[in-house]
Amino acid sequence: MKVTFALPLYEELPLGGYKVVYEYSNHLAGNGHEVSLIYPWQCKGADRLSSNLSPRMLFGRLSRQRLSAYLAKKPEINWFHFDSKINLIKVPDLQADHLPDADAIFATAWRTSPYINDCPREKGAHFYLVMDFAPWLGNKQELEQTWRLPLKKIAISSWLAELVTQAGVPKADVQAIPIAVDQRRFQVLSDIRSRPQRVIMLYSSHPYKRSQFGLSAVLECKRLVPNLQATFFGPVPKRPPELPSWIDYYGNVSETGLVALYNAASICLCSSAAEGFALPPAEAMASGCAVVTTDCGGNRDYAKHEKTALVSDPDDSASLVANLLRLLRDELLRVNIALAGRKCMTKFTWEKSTDDLIEFVNRNL
Repeated sequence: MKVTFALPLYEELPLGGYKVVYEYSNHLAGNGHEVSLIYPWQCKGADRLSSNLSPRMLFGRLSRQRLSAYLAKKPEINWFHFDSKINLIKVPDLQADHLPDADAIFATAWRTSPYINDCPREKGAHFYLVMDFAPWLGNKQELEQTWRLPLKKIAISSWLAELVTQAGVPKADVQAIPIAVDQRRFQVLSDIRSRPQRVIMLYSSHPYKRSQFGLSAVLECKRLVPNLQATFFGPVPKRPPELPSWIDYYGNVSETGLVALYNAASICLCSSAAEGFALPPAEAMASGCAVVTTDCGGNRDYAKHEKTALVSDPDDSASLVANLLRLLRDELLRVNIALAGRKCMTKFTWEKSTDDLIEFVNRNL
């Protein structure tokens, strides 16, 4: 097949949603399909997503000379290794005349879905890879309205699929295909049983990540367990000034570096209010970390309380701290949770997710 994925904007920094699209693209290309990734200069609704958008995202305010420079420069995504057969294409916008003909075309965000819905059939059967959730990524009503567009939907977690059907989308139009972790890259490289008391956590400014909530939990545990160590990583290269000096910070770390950081830690903390799937704790789990997490929705496919993780209510800070302390003080529990989590993640493979995606697409061509 010829498959097109329409991204909302061009971005060179690591982003979870982009990583999902890139993983699918590599596996589709590996199965012999022709894949194109489309990066528009302008995307409808971009100005509603964030008040901190860089000026280049607002096409109407920029000169055609700068647009020409954008289109002339080849996409350079250095944090992900693409299959050489994948086409990376920059376009002015997602109007149909800028898109290649294909068998299937995917919206990958709520902002791209109106464009895909308007595409003629020669651009491909219409699909929507649902990774968005409300209210953090846009107006809830507007987001749910895009879900109700006549696009066949693949949700990246069971929780997201439930939200889509609750918004009034027929169940026949939605399929939950949980995403995965590449077991060849995210591996146990250091003995789970002999790891130091070190917590690792993604540190991000996005409100739904609630990194300050997680930081507060780590600081409280440090007060009670003085030898506790911590590693934070994030998309921003510069160290956030609010972090105490005893916490190590790695910005814009490579995937190989991230695997090493996971293997140097014993516990992974996730403090998000909501996640489409929550890749960092899943990757850490595959790398041998015991996971302490909030019940952020998308992680329910793999984070089972007292079995593969310790899970707390998203707003219960005391429970989050208590779960961290349990693993810091009970080595046998930590090891058992880590081993069970590692075994659980072996069921989540990109090969299976891609096979399920191909089957869903073929069924709806």
